[in-house]
Amino acid sequence: MLRTVISAMVVVLGAHTAAPAQTAGLRFRWEKDQVHTYRVEHVSSVTEVAGGQTNGFSSKLSVTKRWQVKEVDAEGVATLELSLTAMRHEITRPDGKTLLFDSADADKSDPQMKENLSKYVGPVLAVLRVDSAGRVVEVKESKHSPASRFESDLPFKLVLPAAEVKEGTAWERKYQITLEPPQGTGEKYDAKQTCTCTSFKDGAVVVAFTTAIANLPESLADQRPLLPMQTEGEVVFDVKAGIMTSAKLRIEKELKGHQGEGSSYRLQSRYTEEHVGEK
Repeated sequence: MLRTVISAMVVVLGAHTAAPAQTAGLRFRWEKDQVHTYRVEHVSSVTEVAGGQTNGFSSKLSVTKRWQVKEVDAEGVATLELSLTAMRHEITRPDGKTLLFDSADADKSDPQMKENLSKYVGPVLAVLRVDSAGRVVEVKESKHSPASRFESDLPFKLVLPAAEVKEGTAWERKYQITLEPPQGTGEKYDAKQTCTCTSFKDGAVVVAFTTAIANLPESLADQRPLLPMQTEGEVVFDVKAGIMTSAKLRIEKELKGHQGEGSSYRLQSRYTEEHVGEK
């Protein structure tokens, strides 16, 4: 389903100095029994032109994520449990019919969507070990998606650099995307996330990022399942609290000629995530 400003603690500079704000390093600060709640909104649409016909569908997904810190080891690696406390999913099919699932009123939801989606609201869906840089060290359990997804779609969207960060600082993360069934059969693609600190003010770091895939398939049709992995956007991180406070991700991709002359496949996606609670 779905990618950057980082809010962090600022090194205090003299009021009259012209030097840019900077920090010795951004780090997630995990504490046992912490619970972080995030509200996610994801709106996407696909429009396909082929054989002289135009078809499309759209999706509006709202979920509330709950991350609970179960343990933190001596090296600062946290064991996190992910669950969803609410979900509302609205799908508009190519024929114009709208289907709805709302966990707050499941009995009035589309029966098939209720059957498929109700099981994801409430129980623990994944158990991960995440280090202080935001890197997934281990996927101990994943019930809602393949474990490989957490390599390409990080829980908190970025891996933070060890070096000091100031406005203009750039860094990269190289990783692999694995296309699991039904999108693929385990094919792997080399990807790179390029991050740049665009702002560092009042304890908040704003990081813009782009994603590139080096070895895209030659066939345009085979590139379709990789479009959702090519995100760009920005994340905000709170330095003192050591948490991601918000993320705004987008995708605007079009494949022209994927099924011959005059055909096209277009994906538009907007994803926002906001930290709304901690205890």
